[in-house]
Amino acid sequence: MSDVITTTGLCKQYGKFLRVKDLDLNVPEGVVYGFLGPNGAGKTTTMKMLLGIARPTAGTISVFGQQFNSKNRLSILKHVGSLIESPSYYGHLSGEENLRIICVLKGVPASDINRVLQIVRLENQQDKKVSQYSMGMKQRLGLACALLGDPKLLILDEPTNGLDPAGMQEMRELIRSLPQRYGMTVMVSSHLLSEIDQIAANVGIISQGEFVFQDRLVSLHEKSRPSIAVRTLNNQAAEKILDEQGVSCQRQDDYLLLPKLSDNELAGHISRLAGNIGVVRIEERRKSLEIIFLELTGTAVSL
Repeated sequence: MSDVITTTGLCKQYGKFLRVKDLDLNVPEGVVYGFLGPNGAGKTTTMKMLLGIARPTAGTISVFGQQFNSKNRLSILKHVGSLIESPSYYGHLSGEENLRIICVLKGVPASDINRVLQIVRLENQQDKKVSQYSMGMKQRLGLACALLGDPKLLILDEPTNGLDPAGMQEMRELIRSLPQRYGMTVMVSSHLLSEIDQIAANVGIISQGEFVFQDRLVSLHEKSRPSIAVRTLNNQAAEKILDEQGVSCQRQDDYLLLPKLSDNELAGHISRLAGNIGVVRIEERRKSLEIIFLELTGTAVSL
C-alpha cells in the first residue's frame, strides 16, 4: 500500500514559536487516517501546509507521489477536497445554489451536485436556505463542497466540531464509508481519541508540533493490553511466592499486577496463593485509550 501523503522534516515557525517540528507524516492510500492531538498541537497548521494555504518553514511535502510545490500545487489540488475549520457558505442562498458557486470556482460540472448531495444525504434539503440549516446540515454541506469533483484525497479538520451526538454519529458514518464506497483516502483531525477510534484505521498523534505516535490503530490498542490485579492478605509474602515461580509482578496501591498469563497458568498461581496466604480480590485492569493518549501527549484534555 503506497502513501498518498508523505512529509519529511516538516516545520512551521511563526515568529519565535515553532508550531510544527520535524513532522514525518505517512498517510496510506485508501484508509481513514486520524490526525490526533490536543487543541493547539499543530494539527490545523499542518493541514494548511498540506493544502498550500501556509508555506512550510522547512521540510518537504509529497502528495500522490509528487513533490508538492508552487508549480504543481493547482494540478495536485484538483484531486483534493478539504474542509478546514468552519465551512463557509452564503446563508441567503440555498444549499444547491451554494454548491453551484463552488462548482464554478473548482471548474466542476454542475451535474456533480446531485451526486454529492446524495452522499451527504441533503438531497431533500437542497432548496432550503442555508441560514435555516442546523449545524449538522451545515457541516454536511461543507463536506458536500469538499466532495465536488470526486477527489482522491479528503482533508477534514475537526468535521464534528459543534455537532450534537446525533450529528457526530452521522458525520462519523459518512467519513467511515468513504474509502470503501468511493475509493477515497481521508485524513481527519480531532482532539477526541474516542472519535478517531470509531472511524480510523491509521492514526498519528501530535503534541506540541511533534509526533508522539504514528501507526495502525490496532498498535495503539495493544498498549492497553490487560493485566491481572490481585490483592491478598499478605502481598509481600505473595510476591515472594510468585517470584519463586518465575512470575515478576509490580505493586500498585494494595494490589500486585501480574503479567500476561494463560488461563491455566493464572489459575495455578491463584490456587497456590489462595492455599498459602488467602486471596481477597482479583481484577482485570486495562488502560483506556484516553489514558494512553494523556500519557503520550502529557496533557489533561477532555476526551
